[in-house]
Amino acid sequence: MNKQLRQRLEKTIQIAQSMLKEEEFHVSNSEIDCVPVPVTTKTAAKTKRWVLKRGAKRVGTWTFQIATGGKAHGDLYLETSFKREAS
Repeated sequence: MNKQLRQRLEKTIQIAQSMLKEEEFHVSNSEIDCVPVPVTTKTAAKTKRWVLKRGAKRVGTWTFQIATGGKAHGDLYLETSFKREAS
């Protein structure tokens, strides 16, 4: 197993363990691909016309590099924490 694959696997396990303990996790940039279940931000959900269900809790945070320079961050929620927006 190469070093990069090992690091990705370790990050995936770390995230999964945090989620099982109901603790928040943090990912940076492409580490978002290591999250073992579908998650999304409120902004991304809004583009799909989803709204957050009442009582939904954040499961983690994500910091990422933006194209114009600088960094941005977002709160991560399970995709199952959203529902379709009422028409």
